[in-house]
Amino acid sequence: MSRVDLYRTVLQQHLKDAKLTEDDKFGIYESSTTDSGFISGANLTVSGEIKSEEVIQESGDNYMRLDSGVDLSESFSGLKIKNPDLNDLSCTKIKQSATSKPPVEETTEDDLWKEYFQQDEDGDTFLHLAIAQGFVEVVLALIRMAPHPKLLDTPNDSAQTPIHLAASIGQWRMVRWLIVAGAKPSPRNIRGDSPLHIAARNGDVFCCKAITDPVQEQERKALGLSYAQQSYYELNLDQWNYEGQTCVHVAAVGGHIDVLRHLVWYGADINAREGRQGYTALHYSIERGDERLAHFLLSECAKLNADAVTYGGSSALQLGFPVPSTIAKALRSRGVPSPFNSEDEYYSDSDSESDLMYENPSTLFVHNLVNASA
Repeated sequence: MSRVDLYRTVLQQHLKDAKLTEDDKFGIYESSTTDSGFISGANLTVSGEIKSEEVIQESGDNYMRLDSGVDLSESFSGLKIKNPDLNDLSCTKIKQSATSKPPVEETTEDDLWKEYFQQDEDGDTFLHLAIAQGFVEVVLALIRMAPHPKLLDTPNDSAQTPIHLAASIGQWRMVRWLIVAGAKPSPRNIRGDSPLHIAARNGDVFCCKAITDPVQEQERKALGLSYAQQSYYELNLDQWNYEGQTCVHVAAVGGHIDVLRHLVWYGADINAREGRQGYTALHYSIERGDERLAHFLLSECAKLNADAVTYGGSSALQLGFPVPSTIAKALRSRGVPSPFNSEDEYYSDSDSESDLMYENPSTLFVHNLVNASA
């Protein structure tokens, strides 16, 4: 049996004890500024309340099982010592046992994290696999077991950290747990994407909120981590991926207005230019012919620079793409230069050569090429 198969077998064993309801697993995210979900307990409830994990050994195989929620205080209060001689320090048996060689200890609870956070042939840890399989309770238990948040940032062979995986499959709850536990919010995968890039590309507002919302002290206490509080890493909202795009760019390309609204509210630069051509979100809206996105940018984004130009010096109206008349008028009213000499010429419905060239950028290119060679 391969190690990956072994991982899945162990995770399936964990799942037998899982009793999360569908509402618990997929409840709606609430902003941490009001109630992160950890505060109310609705997001964290597992079989009543998960208070701790218990690591036990059974049939020679080490595996982790969540606490059943049973209060052990009454059970411990009823315990009695079967052999009273054990309390007698003069007892011969005690003296003999004190001088005898101590038994060899097997894997302890403190050492189990080393096994669970080892990487397999693909660079995956138990945490990677548990997230990919959607084992919510196992993910929570592994996060709590980690002795340091650095283990939560382990990349696999595709440079995917656990938070990358959680964001890619829309598991905003797991994303939030990792953020609260101190995982880095902006690691790059093999494409240079951060988890926020992935969430923005998918149009996943819940994952975006899970990454960007400030961590509350109540959340951290409710998570029950095994290590002292660490300094949180700063989130870079304007980080480029390897294509030179920020989260604003990938959201604009996908036409995800709700994500853009959230990013801008948190301070992302709506005028950021991508690294290859110098496009802004407004340029992408014109290139894609997304009138709804263009209206949002022009009407709701107060800091939008409507006359921003690309690295080639082209404004949104000078890209050579058809522009709806309402958008063109709004841009011209804000001082954006037009590629035409007059507004009448720009809005002409005739089959003039200039109109045809504007509607077909390839024709414009051929026309300019002929003129240049003349």
